[in-house]
Amino acid sequence: MIYLTEMVKQKGGKPLLHGITWHIQSGEKWLVYGMNGAGKSTLLNIITAYDFATQGDICLFGMTPGQEGYSAQCVREQIGYVSGSLRDRFAEGEIVRDVVLSGIYKSIGVYQTPSDEDIKLAKDILERFGMSHFEDMYFGHLSTGEQQRVLLARALVTRPRLLILDEPCNGLDYVGREQLLDMLMNMHDDYQDMAVIYVTHFVEEVTADFTHALILKQGAVHAIGAIEDTLTSAQLTELFSMPVQLQYQQGRYQLIRRSKGF
Repeated sequence: MIYLTEMVKQKGGKPLLHGITWHIQSGEKWLVYGMNGAGKSTLLNIITAYDFATQGDICLFGMTPGQEGYSAQCVREQIGYVSGSLRDRFAEGEIVRDVVLSGIYKSIGVYQTPSDEDIKLAKDILERFGMSHFEDMYFGHLSTGEQQRVLLARALVTRPRLLILDEPCNGLDYVGREQLLDMLMNMHDDYQDMAVIYVTHFVEEVTADFTHALILKQGAVHAIGAIEDTLTSAQLTELFSMPVQLQYQQGRYQLIRRSKGF
């Protein structure tokens, strides 16, 4: 599905990413974790075909940049995308159904007359996630958590092969965060073949259904692999250069700073 091998990205002679080898298969759910400036956004921009690598081998959904048959638009058609910043791009007076419809057209807003089939897709996804009562409401009248759940429905309406969640809980209160995380976990049965990339600064958002983790540090892979082998106290202590203890209880993580004498 997604194959990055010894990928390098430079800008103005400065290395932003170097030596990135990362393979994503159908059905995997990846945590992407790292401090500010680690290269997470640059990496996502390359995967979504909004930027290009300086060197290395890249294959996105069977397409190789620069070779015959490659199309940035075709790459993006395979991807659903949710972020905290995306929420701010929609007008407050936009109808929720139209926000979901815009996911079909890969646009911000709807600029064409939707077909009956497209309207049915939007209605069905809202019903699937128990949000039919939002359909005719103004997007701006919803709570931040409700808006983010609508954007998740928008991302999933075309049944993408890859779902990217870029800090989706940013700006949410506790209830909104937990409702969104529950929604993400509960959708698994309907989207078993879809791969997921989840970017966050907070391990508390990592739920029991994650399968793998990629930890970035200063533009390079710090750790990669099965999440139980990668997201550990030892790895995070080394990442932060600070002693931390990662606790795991009832399917959720908590990060605690240790004293030197711990």
